[in-house]
This record gives sequence, structure tokens and C-alpha cells, in this order.
Amino acid sequence: MKKSVISIGGVAVLIAAAFSLWHLKTPQQTNAEPTRSKVQYPSEDVIKNNLWVLPDDQLKDDSNEIVLLVTGANNTGSGAWAWSYAAQLPKQNYIPATITLPNMNSADLNYSGKFVYEAVAQLHRDYPQKNINIIAHSLGNLATSWALHYRPTFMAKHVKNYVALGAPFKGIQSAGFDKMPALASNDQAQVPINFQVKAGSEFVKHINSTPFPKPIRYLSIISQTDEVAAGQSPEHMASFPKETEGETVTPQAIYQKPDMLLGHVEELADNGIYEIATSFLEKREINLAAADQKYYPEMQKPGLDLTILYGNTKSHTGDAKKVEREPISTDIIE
Repeated sequence: MKKSVISIGGVAVLIAAAFSLWHLKTPQQTNAEPTRSKVQYPSEDVIKNNLWVLPDDQLKDDSNEIVLLVTGANNTGSGAWAWSYAAQLPKQNYIPATITLPNMNSADLNYSGKFVYEAVAQLHRDYPQKNINIIAHSLGNLATSWALHYRPTFMAKHVKNYVALGAPFKGIQSAGFDKMPALASNDQAQVPINFQVKAGSEFVKHINSTPFPKPIRYLSIISQTDEVAAGQSPEHMASFPKETEGETVTPQAIYQKPDMLLGHVEELADNGIYEIATSFLEKREINLAAADQKYYPEMQKPGLDLTILYGNTKSHTGDAKKVEREPISTDIIE
């Protein structure tokens, strides 16, 4: 049994890419040359040391599709993805790559975003004939948002598809913080990302002030029971900036399972969400049988269980330097 690509509340909706001219909006109209943020860009050596690409020469010869996996807070690229997407994607002829963001993604998002931008640039230099897609989870979507907001021309040229999982594009309410012990703990209360992910922060306002660039195709997937969305609707929290041509969907609506309980971390290894994501990349219909827990053998529940068990311990948290207030970007759109 199959169903059309995306379904919301039982109504089928097709996702289509729109290829029209997009006029870039800048914070100020000026003839001055673009300047870099005071937050410096990571060096090429740093990016190479933080960027991992599956070491499979045969797959690299056979596949034209790279999927850059961007992790959320308090994790490394391998720690978040090695037991799920990075293991399953090669079986569908995708080349997985992961990027570890600075201080396990607890640093200034204006710096972490540059890692995503530079990772795309490095992948393009290394594999110029291949398509680059991005799948990000949780706060990794905010780092990705920096690249899309501040470097839209480059990203539009080099990124084909972007799938967001559990993305807090509209920021996290205080009730959502209470559901994230690692972020709410005294040890991490003043790391830069904690100020920036809050609803109403300057960072959240900036990334939502312009639509993400065309012709990238966009899909946002979030569980209706994602606890990080406490205090607001999950669909609202995970919605793209206004006028971005992309959809926000939930697995509960697509699979018509309103009682499905699926938490924020669990979105990383859910078979149904993986099927929605890859069907979008492949422009094909969703196979409803994929909601079965064992449909994709490499989506490993034991790895997820360990992440949930140890994800809030001090040994699994980022070590960014504490700040007194939200870091404000001096970047401008290029």
C-alpha cells in the first residue's frame, strides 16, 4: 500500500520545487563590500578534521548523491548518526558525511553555522560532480539555518535538498527547556547556544527574517509528541521562515497513527521518519510499511537507547565557554 509523498491530517499534499527568481533581502542597503563576522571562519584544516565521509571507494564511484548529516547539541557527528542514518543511507546508494560542530554544538551558532557552510564548500571541492543534500536534527538545524540565511547564494548553488528533523526554527519556549535537562542544567545554562535557541532571541529573529533560498527543496519533519516543542505546537516550532517553499509534516499524520509516541531524540532512529526523508530525496511515494520498527535494519534502537540514557550526563555535554548574554552576529547576507 502506498500513499502520496506528504499527507497532513489525511489530505495528500505534493511537495514541488519552485524555480523562480528570488530577490535577496539584506539588513541594510549599502554599497560597501561584505564583511566577515567577528566570529572567524574555521580553517580548512579544522573543517577537514571535523568532516567525516564514509570511506567506501566503490560507493563513491557509484553514487552521485552525498547526504551531509548535521547533529544537534551535545553530540559529535559520529555519535549522533553512525548507528542510524550513516549506516542505512549507503544501502540506498547515498554517500553519508557528518560534521562535528564546535564544542559539540554548544558554541555560538554564528560560528557553528560557518562549519556547515564550510563543510558544504569542502564537499563541493572534493566531489564537484556530486549533489549535496543536508539532513539535520534538532539544534543542528539552527547551525544550518545560519548558512542558508547568511550565505544564500552559495547554498542555493550547491545544496539540492534539505530535510530538517525536530527543528526549533521558531525557538524553544521555557517549557521546552524544562524537557531538555542537558540544556537546562546549571553547567550549561550560560553556553552561547542556550541564549540563541530561545524563542524571541536575536538569532531566531534573524534566521526567520528572510525565506530560505530557492531552488533548494525543503521538508521539515517533527513528531507531534516532540517534548522540546512544549509550550507551542510542534508544527509551528518546526516551520520554515515565512515564504520558504517547503512543508512541515508529522509522522503521526502521514501514517495515520495519532497515538504514536515519538520523542525528540527518537526522531533520529525512527523508521517511519527515515522513510519520509528518503522518499522526499528520491521524489517517490511513501511506503506505509516502512513505519514498521524493523523495516530499515541499520536504524539501530540500541544506539538510540544509549543516547537517551547517557545524553544528559556531564561526559556527554558541550564545553563551550560561558557568556553573560546572547552573542549578536555582525554578519551580513552575502
